[in-house]
Amino acid sequence: MNLTDVVLTRTSVRRYRPDPLTSLQREELGKAVRLCNERSGLRVRLVCERPEPFARLKSYGMLRGVRNYFVFAGPGNDPYLEEKCGYFGEELVLTAAAMGLGTCWVGGTYDKSNCLRHLEPGESLVCVAALGAPEEQGGREKLIAMATKRNTRTSAELARNYSGAPSWFMSGIASVQRAPSARNRQAYQFVWNNDGTVQAHVTGQHEFSLVDLGIAKYHFELGAHGGQWAWGSGGVFLKAEEEKSCGAVVWREREGQRQYLLARHNGGHWSFPKGHMEAGEKEAGTARREILEETGLETAIDTGFRRTVTYYPKAGVVKDVVFFTASPSGGQEHAQEEEIAEIGWFSFQEACSLITFASDEDVLLAADQYLSKK
Repeated sequence: MNLTDVVLTRTSVRRYRPDPLTSLQREELGKAVRLCNERSGLRVRLVCERPEPFARLKSYGMLRGVRNYFVFAGPGNDPYLEEKCGYFGEELVLTAAAMGLGTCWVGGTYDKSNCLRHLEPGESLVCVAALGAPEEQGGREKLIAMATKRNTRTSAELARNYSGAPSWFMSGIASVQRAPSARNRQAYQFVWNNDGTVQAHVTGQHEFSLVDLGIAKYHFELGAHGGQWAWGSGGVFLKAEEEKSCGAVVWREREGQRQYLLARHNGGHWSFPKGHMEAGEKEAGTARREILEETGLETAIDTGFRRTVTYYPKAGVVKDVVFFTASPSGGQEHAQEEEIAEIGWFSFQEACSLITFASDEDVLLAADQYLSKK
């Protein structure tokens, strides 16, 4: 499940079971937090098994059993600190939800002193978000029904000048409708401009209005399928160009254990073999060709598994990478010198530790579960 799908199902969870996060969950979330901090300049922390901020307070919405949470903080002199915490924080919250964890944004109803101890001099605390195993779990249909029932403003209230706007603008607004906000105020409005840009304005001031604006901007970007925002109320959104690549989680059996093929790309990150989709190609054909070019292996592609990862390879471009599973069927293994520094086979645990990005680790986890059920 990608983050766009999670928007359809995520609801705020206020009661949690005492189950600790697994080592894989902590590892994947830790990667996501590190990448978030590198991209944003924030100082987000993942705090586990420290219930003190929620232990003695009667929180709005009856938060119970919170033992794990994100602490959203950053340089106190950053003029866009609150908005960035909302924007990048929602990416982390949705990432946790995609892993099956319950999540809930928390503004003022927690003991801040127990969170301030995690900060360094010069950093400011903005808010936190609870996460963990939800006390009650429902199926996808139940979650969608709960999310749909949530009170939200209409598209006419959230958007202006949308007559004649492209479909991606309305898709962005539909995603904004599902954005969480303090007490469901959703005090912002998105404006379609004739020059093809979009602006987002705060329409009501409250303590967390800029956090809410950042969350809403991130939702719009997901729904519009990529683009870049300028910070601040009235900030402009430029739609990104779209690209597509395909690849696969390549696996084999050795001594009763599955092994996975990873490639260290010349950029330094470890991931799966993948590459750009050419005109006239089918997804599976692209994956097969790219695996052969990058690793020298011919493969049988299993399209029964299909996961998509979306990221920005460069400014102004958004890329979807479609992953299948595949097994070797021939060829001679070697790394493509122009793009791949090295390739290797690894156990599931070794591959999880080695993979650079949390989104790719999530793909590996899903693929491993898929293969275990075959």
